[in-house]
Amino acid sequence: MRAITLAIILALTTFLSTAARAEELESTLTGPNVLIRYPKPARRWAELALRYFPDADRHAIDTLGITANRRVSIHLYTSTAALQKDTGWEVSNTLGVAMPSANLIAIDCTKAEIRGPNSLYVTLRHEMIHIAIGRLEARTGRRVPLWFNEGVATWSSGRILDGDPKALVTAVNTGSLIPLGQLVNEFPQSSIARELAYQQSESTIAFIVHEYGDGSVRRIVRLMQEGSDFPAALAAVAPGIDFESKWKEYVSRRYPMLSFLQNFLSLFTMATFLLIIAYCVYRLRRRRKLREWQQEERILYGDDDEYSEENEE
Repeated sequence: MRAITLAIILALTTFLSTAARAEELESTLTGPNVLIRYPKPARRWAELALRYFPDADRHAIDTLGITANRRVSIHLYTSTAALQKDTGWEVSNTLGVAMPSANLIAIDCTKAEIRGPNSLYVTLRHEMIHIAIGRLEARTGRRVPLWFNEGVATWSSGRILDGDPKALVTAVNTGSLIPLGQLVNEFPQSSIARELAYQQSESTIAFIVHEYGDGSVRRIVRLMQEGSDFPAALAAVAPGIDFESKWKEYVSRRYPMLSFLQNFLSLFTMATFLLIIAYCVYRLRRRRKLREWQQEERILYGDDDEYSEENEE
């Protein structure tokens, strides 16, 4: 029995290893400042990536004010295992991975969509923000916290959904927001906590822009280029406040308890709840009306216990 089990494990390992090696990026497309490598089945995705890249590049420049100076490589995969093997990225639900030190973006085409929040267009815009921020860190020698990096990428490019879209609303109303200090270098690995980390990060950038203007993100980047570290640049743009406390106040106003209830009560549940309330109100009013009628009857006919009992419910 043990020999059979070992044989099955060996066969499965060999199959997975072969599947990962089978993803050969043998085809290429080139354009201004971009080289795209892909397996032949991903030809359509490669053509779309070539079409979308100039916009994604301009988007990063417009958002951050960081100009490109090197060609970006985009690797497209039709196997999640192959992407994980080549990048070392082990999060299975990842759609795209940016590796700024190599000027490389890797995308899992099996999870991409033609339209919507998980589209290749949105993904390229998202990952190009990471490439640009990686250039900022390389030029200045100063780190940007991951919550800011992912927040700008998600806020500016459009949502990339992963898990529960109500995670932030839930956390705000249950007091379970992740401290920003825990999101400086890494995000949680679990799907729900990871999605909350992305939504929190996006909301911090929305807060900065809402409170300090459309150019606030670029001002932070410019101050870092001029020599400030990130905390000093953030403090210069958002002066005289406890940033995390003010951000929490912002999301609490934006997602009040009503939002929490609306997210967690389905339409049927809400309708049932309202029906129960309406029925209780009806019963109270009906009993009150019966008492009024009984009083009128006593006035008209006197205290007739038998008559009263017949008209009781």
